[in-house]
Amino acid sequence: MKNRLTLLILMLTSALSFSFKNDLSTICVRPDSDELFIGGEFKTIFVIDKNSGTELRRISLESKAIDMQFSENGEHLLVFDGSKVMFLHPETGEEKMFVKAGSALLYEDSPYFIDCDWIFTKSVTVYSTEDGSVVLKHTPEFDPLNAGFDAEFKELIILGRSQEIKSEKKLIVKRVEQEDSYNIYNKAYVEQQDDKKGSGFEVVDIESKSSKLKVEIPYITSNSFGLSISKFKEHYFLSCWDMLLKVDNAGMVMPISCSDATFAYATNSIQEGKKIMVSSTKEGFVYDCETEQIIPFNAKSDNEFVYSKDITFDKNKTYMLNADYTVSVFNEKLVVTNRFKIDNSTGNGFGVYYYNGYSKKEDRDKEATIINKVGKAYEIDLIDLEQFIGSGDVLIATFETIEKAEEYSSKLDAEGLSYITKVAPIE
Repeated sequence: MKNRLTLLILMLTSALSFSFKNDLSTICVRPDSDELFIGGEFKTIFVIDKNSGTELRRISLESKAIDMQFSENGEHLLVFDGSKVMFLHPETGEEKMFVKAGSALLYEDSPYFIDCDWIFTKSVTVYSTEDGSVVLKHTPEFDPLNAGFDAEFKELIILGRSQEIKSEKKLIVKRVEQEDSYNIYNKAYVEQQDDKKGSGFEVVDIESKSSKLKVEIPYITSNSFGLSISKFKEHYFLSCWDMLLKVDNAGMVMPISCSDATFAYATNSIQEGKKIMVSSTKEGFVYDCETEQIIPFNAKSDNEFVYSKDITFDKNKTYMLNADYTVSVFNEKLVVTNRFKIDNSTGNGFGVYYYNGYSKKEDRDKEATIINKVGKAYEIDLIDLEQFIGSGDVLIATFETIEKAEEYSSKLDAEGLSYITKVAPIE
């Protein structure tokens, strides 16, 4: 575990935004059905049975799927590709219409979706999932970073980007003391409580379009990887990369301590906002907003090291999508009850992709030596990483079966390869 933590820290400090062209990114449940929809960089939406994992059909896209949700009645599958939100027929994938959006945020069971434009208009726009019409457009007094809703979708909750604040000490409810052992949350809390920076935070009533709460908070939430904004009873909750914050209806913020804290590669509120799930590599914790209990979970098989990508829920079940094309299914008590793997084959074999992230030639040469050493046993041609400086998806080997590709990838890891590899089908 210690070696894996060291590797994680190495990768985070070297390449915080790595991504492969075949990565998955989003999962959602079709209302009143047994269908799970899964998408990502692959330009394909996999539709699988949420009980058995059996593939039902595939929907081809012309672009990637960054995020997805359904309209409340299930008639439209909404897909955000980075520039627009497409309204697709969930059976055929036929595009019915689209709404231009540069930073769309899509939510389960929601009658709305959001476009959080912090570059041009500095506004947050709420759209209907039924016809794409504008329900609300609000321009906060700060640059918006992200936004979300309460469980009843009556409130729009807006979180701002980093900004300087003058009265940081007055906004600290209780100072956080540095712990003796390393803790991800504790480190972030301690560093940020004296940096004279924070974020804007505003709550807007959707029906009246009026502001209910407008404050500054003394913390900066990262938009890298997972970020969840939710409300339970009278408190708002912000779960991000390295923090979990509780905000009361007066705008005072309480950082939540957690001995099981982990980087949030995926996070979401579940069970109507009562609980918040945070996962890094198929393991993490669940925070109960009512009891304030923290419940650790582990969905790993053996000692695998696989990042979590997205979390969704449906009634009493929670579904966690992972980078290895697997889905972990949890019951209401957050016990893993099922695991299934998505068949992502294309008939062209499987490739092993490498993230060439080192900036120094000597480091790239060390990585190339490991790759070529392992590849020799498979009769794979030598590779020169100098030809792929900064590339996030270097194809270093191809195999007919996924089993052979995963075997090769595991041997690279065993030899001490520092940067991650990804097994994905050849397009």
